[in-house]
Order: sequence, then C-alpha cells, then structure tokens
Amino acid sequence: MPADTAAASGSADTGAPLFSGRIREASWSRHQGLDPSAGTEAEQAPGVFDRLFDGSLSVGDYTRWHAQQYFVYQAIEAAAARFADDPVAGPFVFPELARVPAIEADLRFLMGPKWRSGIEPLPATKAYVDRIEAAAADWPGGYIAHAYTRYLGDLSGGQAFGKAARRNYGFEDEGASFYVFSDIKSPKAFKDEYRARLDAVDLAEADKQRVVEEILLAYDHNGAVLAALGEGLGRNPFEPKVIAAICHHMNTDHAADTLVICQGAGGRRGAESARMTGFDGEGADFAAVVDGTEVPIRIAWAAPLSERAEVRPEIVRLFTESKAALS
Repeated sequence: MPADTAAASGSADTGAPLFSGRIREASWSRHQGLDPSAGTEAEQAPGVFDRLFDGSLSVGDYTRWHAQQYFVYQAIEAAAARFADDPVAGPFVFPELARVPAIEADLRFLMGPKWRSGIEPLPATKAYVDRIEAAAADWPGGYIAHAYTRYLGDLSGGQAFGKAARRNYGFEDEGASFYVFSDIKSPKAFKDEYRARLDAVDLAEADKQRVVEEILLAYDHNGAVLAALGEGLGRNPFEPKVIAAICHHMNTDHAADTLVICQGAGGRRGAESARMTGFDGEGADFAAVVDGTEVPIRIAWAAPLSERAEVRPEIVRLFTESKAALS
C-alpha cells in the first residue's frame, strides 16, 4: 500500500512548506486514485482492494497479490542493505520495517514449501522492480522515495488490509504477517519520526523535487501492478499451491522435458534451458534462456482446463508433440 497522504502538510517557522508536507500534497491525487473508498466519475470494475474489503477476493488471488509484493520488497530491501551506512539514506533504513521475511513466511503458509517455484513477476511488477533498482542504484533519494511510498503506506492503510485478510480468511498470524510490525509499538509515533527525518534530510532542492517525482512514479507503478492483477481476478481455477507444486515437479524432475516443450510447442528451438513459471485454465507459462537472455513463453492448452488431474495429460501431450516436431 503506498504511503498515506491524508495528513496535513504543515510548515516550518519560516513559512516554507515542510518536505514531508510537500510530498503528501503532491501525491494526494495518486493516493486517492488507489483508494477504493474514493469516489470516481467513471464506473470501474471492483479491483483487488475493493474485493478484499467486501470479502469477495479469493484466497488464490490474495496469494497472487502477495507474491507480486515479494518482488517489490526484495528490490527495496536490497537497496536498504546498500544504503544502510549512507549519511543521507541511512536514517531511513529501519530493520523493523523489513517485510521480505514476513512475505516469505506468508507465501510458505499459503503455497507450501515449494512456493518459490510458483511465483513469477508480472510484466508490470518487473517494470516496477526495474524502476526501483535504477532509481536506487547509487542515488540515496531513490531509496528514500520508494521506501517512503511503500512502508508508510503499510503502516497506514495497509493495516486495514491485514485486518480484512484475517477476517476474510480466518488467518491468525501466518498468511497476513506481512502487515504485522511487531517491533513498532506505535505506528503513529514511528510515522511522525519518519516524517521529521524527511523534513531534516540533507538533500539539495533539486534532489528533493526529484524525490517527489520518484514517489509519483512509485504510485504509478503500484497502480499498474494492481491493474494487472485486477484483470486476472477470478480467472485462474488453480490454487497457487497447486501451481507451485507442479512447477517445482517439472523444473526439478523433468527439466529436460520442459526444455523440449519450449523448443517445440514454444517455438524456441535455440533455447538453452527452460523452466515452467505458472499456468492457468487457458495455458502454461515458461521462461527460456535464448542467446543468454531469459524470455517468457506462453503455450495454450488444447482445451480449457479446470482440474488438477487434467494438467499432467496436457503436459505429456505438449512434450510428445514437441519431441516429434523436433525430430
């Protein structure tokens, strides 16, 4: 959840707007655009947030949303490790904010021990991660912008998400531990301190404006991920744990067969290696290394599938036909 921008902006004794206030004011419209309670002129189909709050978001779609957040926080927390001792960005690196271990625990609970085999970033998520990595490669302001956008949102509106998940799915701790900040006793006091550090940050005016612009980009990327997830809501008949188990089996026990499928049915004869990354009722997704670069491959089933027992015969068909085509 992007940062809460609803608080008043405030100003310094000189009358100049505080930096934290400038950020909240600049990002207010983006925040409203992601808020399911905000009125919009156009009628929109319910998205991830709406369905979570009204109780209609399936646990499978909740899990897929959780999985996309994993990739985003991996990128942010890799940047945090690089900037921990930086005089400008270091004050915004808080171990108590780290979310990756909690997301990993949630995905293990939701998908089983083979969860890593069943998650893959959506194109929108990949673009978001690429932006974080580029902005925070060597610019402290890039880390500050993306950390602020995500973590302060988690401590604000994100807490409502955790309550809704626990209510809808009967979770106790696991499954929604992403939203639990056990080492932060007072989220309000923590956010106040965080904003005070923003107001005191040692950045030139041009860099401050650049931070604001980067925060707006972070909102846009977050919105794109939610939109992509929204397009697939309710469309995958297979639970994430089933996808993870089958992908793990193909990639661990049948890696050579997976490569044949990508070379044959996938049309990538030059593929050097391949892995299965997911599937739904309409087809299977793979990633193959071609000329040293990993490329996505989508292969349609012969007919729509809806049961786990239907997947194996269809994969066998793809392998058999691919092997024949390559002979």
